[in-house]
Amino acid sequence: MTKGTEIPRADGLRAGPFTVSAVGAEGVDLSSVDASGFASNLLGQRPDQGGPSTVNELSIAVLALVGDTAKLRLFPAK
Repeated sequence: MTKGTEIPRADGLRAGPFTVSAVGAEGVDLSSVDASGFASNLLGQRPDQGGPSTVNELSIAVLALVGDTAKLRLFPAK
């Protein structure tokens, strides 16, 4: 994913939609504003951060960062 990529809302997991706001050597930044207006930001997400980040019932793991592209895995949180 690159800057500007939109990730649709995961309705069953109560998360999103997300927008990739930055990708670079420092990590990938994701931002979200849900239907109620609640804003969340995941900043500097990296493959080596020790595990995925979780928003409500959705986990987001950064698998790789190459230049201005991030490879993400989105999956249900346990």
